[in-house]
Amino acid sequence: MKRMRITDLVPGDSRLMPAELDDQTISHGGVYVFEPGETAHPEAVHVHDTAEVFIFIQGSGVIPIDGVDYPVKTGDVVLVEAGEDHHTRSSEDDPLVAAWYVMNPRS
Repeated sequence: MKRMRITDLVPGDSRLMPAELDDQTISHGGVYVFEPGETAHPEAVHVHDTAEVFIFIQGSGVIPIDGVDYPVKTGDVVLVEAGEDHHTRSSEDDPLVAAWYVMNPRS
């Protein structure tokens, strides 16, 4: 897991996070608006075989990764590495909105 602020990103000509993701391209993704207190992925374990990136664009909450709760808020960027168990939970007071994308496997 790598956590940073959006102001820490140094985009390349054609990639948002080249230092962190090399030449990987996006497989799929979207924007999700969490209800107050909502947790994504209610199953006990949620992992991918590739990296997933979250850009938090509104609100606050936590992103539990491998059992550790990491607080997140507007402007945070979290890179979840392949194989890391992760979920996202919105605050009751300030619901989260997150842009997320799953990467294609490294070539």
